[in-house]
Amino acid sequence: MHPWQDDRRRFAAIDEQNRLNEELAEADRSAKPRGGLGYLLFLGAVIFFKPFAEYCIELYGFVTSYLHGLPGMFGF
Repeated sequence: MHPWQDDRRRFAAIDEQNRLNEELAEADRSAKPRGGLGYLLFLGAVIFFKPFAEYCIELYGFVTSYLHGLPGMFGF
């Protein structure tokens, strides 16, 4: 018999999950509100990193196309 087919075990597991969910919800409600500084720092990092990442991608494309064309230039 599968252990979850026993109704007592299944309902006990459901009750335990409900209790954990209530504890987590209470802890979340009582937690102090977070400031937006971390969010703003993350946005700033993304805004300033994105142009550098795009430049690296373009540079990679240029270098690979150059290296791909070298054998044709030398007649291979």
